[in-house]
This record gives sequence, structure tokens and C-alpha cells, in this order.
Amino acid sequence: MAGSAQDTTLNAFLKEAAENNPGVKAAYHEYYAALEKVPQVSALPDPKLSFGYFISPVETRLGPQQFKVSLSQIFPWFGTLKEQEKAFAEKAKVEYQQFVNIKNALFRDVKAKWFELYKVSEAIRITKENLDVLYSLKQISQRNYETGKTQMTDLLRLDVNIREQENKLDDLEEKLATVKTEFNLLLNRDEQEDFNIPSALNLDTFNLVAYRDSVRNNPQLTALEHKENSLKHQYEVAKKKGYPTVSLALDYAVIGERTDMQVENSGQDVIMPMVGISIPLNRKKYDAMKKEKELQLKAVQSNQQNKVNMLSAQYKKAEEQYVDAMRKVELYKEQTNETERIYSLLKTGYSADGQNFYELLRTRLMVLKYELKLEQAKADQNIAVAKLEYLTNQK
Repeated sequence: MAGSAQDTTLNAFLKEAAENNPGVKAAYHEYYAALEKVPQVSALPDPKLSFGYFISPVETRLGPQQFKVSLSQIFPWFGTLKEQEKAFAEKAKVEYQQFVNIKNALFRDVKAKWFELYKVSEAIRITKENLDVLYSLKQISQRNYETGKTQMTDLLRLDVNIREQENKLDDLEEKLATVKTEFNLLLNRDEQEDFNIPSALNLDTFNLVAYRDSVRNNPQLTALEHKENSLKHQYEVAKKKGYPTVSLALDYAVIGERTDMQVENSGQDVIMPMVGISIPLNRKKYDAMKKEKELQLKAVQSNQQNKVNMLSAQYKKAEEQYVDAMRKVELYKEQTNETERIYSLLKTGYSADGQNFYELLRTRLMVLKYELKLEQAKADQNIAVAKLEYLTNQK
């Protein structure tokens, strides 16, 4: 139940981090900004409306031209706008995957700090308990010294070890304060904000067989796939820009009445539709645009393989850390239990006859060492799982 409560607390911290971390917020806004680009590039150019007034009217057969209104619209080659829309839609997907990657990396870091907090707080707890044991041993040693069962060197050894453990405790408490600050900053909180530190830990597991090839699900790779798709559409846009564009225009001329003679349809306004075609004669420009996209495509494809290699190497390292931590958890459980039994037997004998003090002290320090290593291995196992989940995009 305690572990379950800690999991609930961690999930609440993850939610808080996702909502408040400035890096995640920035990536989120970048994604929505990219979405707003899609309708911009898929729209036709703005139509052009012009007005001309003849200061000196131009005489025509029907009468003097007084003013003219023109409306024109340019139409890119068929499919150009659609390809641009697809290209920028893929760009928006790139931004989304980058947002997902930043969020996943944040979750990994929050989990790692959470488990580190557990590791340090457990080290403090165990060190305090060990100091209590050393203090009790000192009392026993003093009694044995007074009755002549032991020597002054036993007391001196205890004092040295007590001072060493007290100094270690001070270091651990300073480290705990630092890790708490780092944890708060990940959540974009005040550095000094207090919170409960886990006192129990559920051991997380990861199915290495099922997810061995799942690094290809990592958002960094998915982002590169969308970038590749975007460049393919951009290549099509570059091709179509090398084709003619068509412009349609409509002129409306206002004609005044003729006063010098009678003419049929005198004063009738004139409407004149027009069609224009732009001819892209500078082929080097458009060939260069296509070549640019081809080279960018090759670069992305190379980056994809490079990213697969990097993620695979990171996965292998995290896998080794996970397996090593699991093995150490089992080892240190056994070592702790065994040394605890040895220490208990030695302590009973020492209380009775004052013999084997050095062995008693050495065994007590071994108990401390194995207890610390056990809790460290537990935290390291969960940290390794957090890394594996990040690399394979597992929630």
C-alpha cells in the first residue's frame, strides 16, 4: 500500500511537471504555431484591386474614358497549394513529435530525481540507524572497559567511526537539499518548496524481450520521418514552381456620353476580361530548388540511421544498467540478511565477554554498506526503467 501511495504521488508530480515546465510549454506553443502556418500556405495569393482615374479623359468611339477599375487573381500551377499544405502539415507533425520527446524526457528526469531522492533519504535513515547502533555499542564498550573485558582502543575505534558517520550524515543532508532543489526546478516550483519524500519504493520492471526493437517508436525518429515526408512535398512544390502561373483579370472602364455626335451605345461602360501567363525562363533557379530538396532528403535519411544507432546504443546501456541493478538487488538482500545474523551473534558474544570487538565493528559497517547498496540498487533499477521507457516511448 505504501508503494502504491508513492506511485500516486509520483504521477501527480509528473502531471504538475507537464503543466508547468517552461520547456514543455515552449514546445507546445511551437507546435500550435506550426499548425497556424498550414492555412496560410494553402491559400491563394490575395487578389489585386486597382483603380485608375483619367485626369485627361481618353477619347474612344463610345465616349471619353473617365476611370477604370481592375481586379486580378494569380493562380499557381495545379496542385502547388495542396503540396504546400501537405508539406507544412508534416512540419507541424515534426513539432508535435519534438513536443512529445521533450515531455517524455522531462518525465524521465522527474522519475530519476524522485528515485534519487529516495536513495539519498534512505541513506540518511540508514546512517542515523547505524549511528544509534554505534552509540549503543559505545555504551557496551564503556561497561566492558570499566570491568576490564575490553581495551581503550575499542572505544577509540568507535569514536573514529562515529565521527566518520556523523560527517557522512551532514554530507547526505546537504545532498538531499540539492536534489530537492533540482526536483522543484523540474516542476517550475520555488526552489525551497517542501514536499514529502518517498519512504517506500515499488520496484519497476521492464519487458526487455518485448520492447527490444522499440527504439524506432522514439519521437525523435518519428519526427525525422515527418521531416522526410515534408521535404518530399517541398520537392513537389519546387517542381511545380517551375511551371507557369496563370493570372485572371477583369477591367471595368466607365465611359462618358459623347456630346459631339450621336453614336450607338454611346456612354456604355466596357468590361474586358484578361488572361496572363508567367513563363519561368530562369531554369537554373528552379533546378537549384529541386536539388536543394534532394540533398536535404539525403541528409534526413542519413540522420535517421544515425539516430537509430544512437538510440540503440543508449538502449543497450540502459538495458545493462537494468539487469545489473536487478542482480544487485537480489545479491544485497542476501548479503544484508547474512551480515545481520553474523552481527547479532557477535554482539551477543561481545556483550558477554568483550571479545572480538574489531570483528563486531567491521561486521556492523558491512551491514551498513549492504543496506545502502541495496537501496541504491533499488533506485538504480527504477531509474534504468525510466530511461528504457523514454527510449522506447512507453507510457
